Amino acid sequence: MPLQPEQIDHINLVNWFNFQFPELEGDFHHFANERKCSPTHGRILKRMGVKKGVADFFLAFPLNENSGFWIELKIGNNKPTKEQTEFLARKAARGYAAVCVWGCEAAKEMILTYLSDYIKVRKSACSERNTLNI
Repeated sequence: MPLQPEQIDHINLVNWFNFQFPELEGDFHHFANERKCSPTHGRILKRMGVKKGVADFFLAFPLNENSGFWIELKIGNNKPTKEQTEFLARKAARGYAAVCVWGCEAAKEMILTYLSDYIKVRKSACSERNTLNI
């Protein structure tokens, strides 16, 4: 079965993230709500806590004033559902960064923006280590 365009963007984003931030790999999660299943299995998943509208990705890394970062990744002309819009608004109101973006490149930009202070500290620490080893 060929991959769908959104699946390709998801895979590309995860690969990029894991390459750029290997130390945060365990903190970047995808929620597979886009599944197709039988009505019976759907009821079981719902009873297990699967909810409509949960964003595609969560970066469980508190930074600055944010408790973490939720990302809904869309492609093309896709629009967020009512449940997705409500989910992101609820998370933003509760102290998380929460965005809906179109395309893998936009998601990368938002992640880099969210992690910008972390990136500065990481670069500074790396520079200090290199200076001490000279």
